[in-house]
Amino acid sequence: MRLLVPLLLARLWWRGRNQSGYRAHLGHRLGCYGTAVASRPHNLIWIHAVSVGETLAIAPLIERLLSDREDLPLLITSTTPTGAAQVQQRFGERVFSDWAPFDTPGAVRRFLDHWRPTVGVFVETEIWPNMVTQANAKAIPMVLLNARLSRRSARGYARVPRLTRETVAHFSVIAAQQRADAKRLVTLGAPPDKVVVTGNLKFALDTVALHTAWQAERQRIGDGLQDRPVFLAASTHPGEEAVVLSAFLALRGERPNALLMLAPRHPDRAVSILAMTPMQALQVVRHSEQRAIQRSDDVMLIDTLGSLGALTGFADLVFVGGSLVQHGGHNPLEAAAWQLPILTGPHTVNFATIYRELVRCGGAQQIEINTLTDAVVSLIGADSDQSHATAMGARAGAFQSAQSGVIEAQWAVLKAHLP
Repeated sequence: MRLLVPLLLARLWWRGRNQSGYRAHLGHRLGCYGTAVASRPHNLIWIHAVSVGETLAIAPLIERLLSDREDLPLLITSTTPTGAAQVQQRFGERVFSDWAPFDTPGAVRRFLDHWRPTVGVFVETEIWPNMVTQANAKAIPMVLLNARLSRRSARGYARVPRLTRETVAHFSVIAAQQRADAKRLVTLGAPPDKVVVTGNLKFALDTVALHTAWQAERQRIGDGLQDRPVFLAASTHPGEEAVVLSAFLALRGERPNALLMLAPRHPDRAVSILAMTPMQALQVVRHSEQRAIQRSDDVMLIDTLGSLGALTGFADLVFVGGSLVQHGGHNPLEAAAWQLPILTGPHTVNFATIYRELVRCGGAQQIEINTLTDAVVSLIGADSDQSHATAMGARAGAFQSAQSGVIEAQWAVLKAHLP
């Protein structure tokens, strides 16, 4: 296992070419802190949310912990710079934050000895053998919330059956998103009496906070969006922006005052997006400039973290990225909460159940690379049937609002294991 450490460090250094955060606090990845915690928190609850998606999913439960159990300090660990930034932006000094250690025996041992958590909470697909096994050896209860396991991932874990069986058996409780997830986890070795189906936390948005953030954005944006059709491309990846820009230019051919909101999944790609040829002819305002939108602006480039949910409320149509290229898609439920029609590509394995239900109920439409333009123009173009787009948005909103009770169900699971 030690032989892997140089490779893991080299991989982080390589990824740090584009995201410098990967090169930060490398010692913490090894469980090396230099100095002990000045005042070690008592009854520390450790929550591991690997990146942005998991952090946003678990956020309602974190807020619940902070309000209902003020006596319990929280440590939130991440493995990506964007995830760490989201933790800082959302929770600030209300929580401790750190990088998760590599899942090697030494790194995990040093991490646990340093922080000494009372309870560990993992989110979604985080099943790390050393972390779970060593926590169990130290009598630290481990809880897996919002657990999901695709067929593909299950096949991967099944290749190491003994290790997987021993790992999942160490969880005190597993709250699975769907029955299919629960069944796969039990097949891999989780005791059936420790697995419950609670629904998907990503269905459970804090709509009050969303509207509060929208009000703040509205004050800053001003009147520059009034009477303008707004097309939002959310969480895009390389290979998708060119397709989105082509669709937007076609929309402008029919509605010259249209505005594009473009939100790359990784905001640090903003410079390379601005360098794309189609962008050269467009007036672009970057969200990080924190200025009002002018009538002359053609594109808002959302190059900040944590603002997409509120800005979605200004859109008339949303394309959710990571789906025209093979990244598995991203969460469409913020768009659904704003009652907006949703477009998605075919690659949605990360949110397969959500997209299947949204398409089935008529709240979302699946498109291909060569049909995005037609879909955009048909929904918000000059000759579009506005009632169709409105009906799509209403169905998406009804689907999202029907997913009530998930926070309470998972809170009940977590609360039972708190000190």
